[in-house]
Amino acid sequence: TSVTIEEEEENAPQVSVSGEVPSSGRLAYVKLRNSQAMDKAVANLHQTKVGDGDLVEECIVACHRWHSNAWSDGNFHVCIFIDQLALSRRPLEASPGPEDRELYVRNLPLHDMSRQQLQEYFEGFGEVDDLYLILDTSMEQTNEGYVRFKDHRDALRCIEALTPTDPEEADPTDLAGSWSESERVLQRKNNCYRFNLVAELVGADGSGLERLKAEANLKGLWILGETLQLKDRTAPTASGRQLHFVGRCTEEVNVRLFRDLLERDLEVIHRKIASRLEKRKLKEAGVDGVHKEDGHNGANGQEPLVQGAWSQPPQSSYWSNPPNNYDGYQATYPGVAWGQPPDGDRKEVAQVEGRSRRRRHKEKDAADSEGKEKRHHSRSRRRRRRKEEDGV
Repeated sequence: TSVTIEEEEENAPQVSVSGEVPSSGRLAYVKLRNSQAMDKAVANLHQTKVGDGDLVEECIVACHRWHSNAWSDGNFHVCIFIDQLALSRRPLEASPGPEDRELYVRNLPLHDMSRQQLQEYFEGFGEVDDLYLILDTSMEQTNEGYVRFKDHRDALRCIEALTPTDPEEADPTDLAGSWSESERVLQRKNNCYRFNLVAELVGADGSGLERLKAEANLKGLWILGETLQLKDRTAPTASGRQLHFVGRCTEEVNVRLFRDLLERDLEVIHRKIASRLEKRKLKEAGVDGVHKEDGHNGANGQEPLVQGAWSQPPQSSYWSNPPNNYDGYQATYPGVAWGQPPDGDRKEVAQVEGRSRRRRHKEKDAADSEGKEKRHHSRSRRRRRRKEEDGV
């Protein structure tokens, strides 16, 4: 642990830290040997009353985390790699392809092994292209990182070795790994999802980033990675080749909110990807069903129809409602449920319907002709009656 104390200069400006009330007291910078105890130290020391009023003046200590890359106004950068987020809805049904060569590894034994020793360990599975160790905001190692192999088969052997046989009996502190989501995102539509996550995150004309920036109360927000090109000259330098989010925060509470919002947006995107994968799977299954050999079930699970012979359809089939001339159909095919008849029977039914229509037209024409004749005779009788009356 190291402590640095700075005496306040005369007429020095007041200092404001992370939105607190400005203070003109003495400042001390403390660096802990164990960065994991940072939050506990801040909680125990903040707003603590010290001094006895005799030898040591009474005062209240204000304690805050001070980031190594913070500005004088208290703003600081927070870097979050996409694989550090809780990807609870990540589509597991998408099988890794030849393009997947990178793994995200956790619980790296950095206290017992050097970087070179880690490199040699992973090279036991195959040739390693890159090994990147993630650092936190204090530039301390986080026991997390990425290892990229030259070949997919080597990465597959490594992931199989890091996957426990029984997940329930696995120690949470054991070395673990998963396929890199960063690699899949940076592959755009060439990934195993066939989905462009970058375009979905950024949105049209950057609207997605602007919305996330406003919701998280950030002063700035950037998405960085080796294949991403930014036009913003104020963007910070990328922390690694893998995809990561960098936000400019004003307070520590923004960091937790920033992470939660990222996990929420990725959950929505992963749900959309899973839905598309399911639709694609059903579509491919439907095409395969149509091309099955004779004697097998069709795409919708019903038995194939035998061409030429009309039989009662199975109960599970989807048949349309009978037409208006259903009675005539039953007269032609008594005791048979309604369905689309074969071609030969369909022609016969059409001929019967045509004859019926012609017969109805003839009957109607005959009835019209008879009515006209009756009206003609009635007019003739009335004329004769008038002539007789005039003659009298």
